[in-house]
Amino acid sequence: MKRYLEPAIHFLIWVTGFLGFALGVKTIGVFHKSDGSFLYPLISGTLINVVLFYVTALLFIPRFAASRKTAGFVLKTAGLLIGLTVIESLLDYAFFSSIYSSAEESFSSQLMVNLALNIIVLSLALAYGFIKNWIRNERMKQRLKEEKLTAELNFLKAQINPHFLFNVLNMAFSSATGSGDDRTAGIIEKLASLMRYMLYESNTEKVDLGKEIRYIEDYIELQKQRLSTDIPLTLRFEVDGDFQGAAIAPLLLIPFVENAFKYGIKFEHKSEIFIALEIRGKELTFKVENTCFPGHDAITRKDSGIGLENVKKRLAMLYPDNHQLNISDKGELFQIELTLKLN
Repeated sequence: MKRYLEPAIHFLIWVTGFLGFALGVKTIGVFHKSDGSFLYPLISGTLINVVLFYVTALLFIPRFAASRKTAGFVLKTAGLLIGLTVIESLLDYAFFSSIYSSAEESFSSQLMVNLALNIIVLSLALAYGFIKNWIRNERMKQRLKEEKLTAELNFLKAQINPHFLFNVLNMAFSSATGSGDDRTAGIIEKLASLMRYMLYESNTEKVDLGKEIRYIEDYIELQKQRLSTDIPLTLRFEVDGDFQGAAIAPLLLIPFVENAFKYGIKFEHKSEIFIALEIRGKELTFKVENTCFPGHDAITRKDSGIGLENVKKRLAMLYPDNHQLNISDKGELFQIELTLKLN
């Protein structure tokens, strides 16, 4: 019901305004209620006002809020105002005046009257549109805060007695090295490194990009050790550019890598994963490509979708105007490309 409340209120306001003019106003320019020339110009003028109001409030203002291109917004709004005013004035002057009214009025006079009325409507549209957009942004900020709080609580739950886990891993590592099982020791060491980074080093707003890259490298190496050598997997991870001194929000890139390993590999099938990180100045480009398999439905599965949606929300919160994320599902190949300005 709440979804229909606002449109119902708008409809009621427009009907009330129309009836108020129709019943309370006797003359607009050359049109008079007494000679029957009043109704048709009122209907056409109301429809034009509706178009002016909602195109400005619901189309132009949201686009301006997203792009912040003031000049384009002003030009579009002014063009809409002038265009609709000219159309309305031409209707009044060339059609309604000659057919429904015996009085005469110059086109410029009718143009000025319609322009004045349309400026009032435009002012109301601007006020409504910007207030509505502000309320929408505040609700989004509040929702992101709540989601961030929930994520932090979940993160705290995941840290239950981490020292105990590290002690167990250290014990397992010592046992493996003492037994000469270097492969198992390597796996435990990588796992401990990943956990240490997740639990301790990533508890800041930004981390050194080099640390994030090493985390991805450790994750990839752990996955390579986990997977059987019988799986025909082609795996490449390339890093290009000077990332010294660059910082990034922690654990922002790893969900794309996890997604590739989770859904881009199938036993007894040739699988390919390509990961590339390139940095030029303050702009980072991160690409992940992986194979898809018929019937696997990897990318459209619910849990995968939730993971990607969470990344999108983090990007919207942390890099609102400084990122571009493109996701492409070509059937047999799934691709993501993230461009990020690291300020």
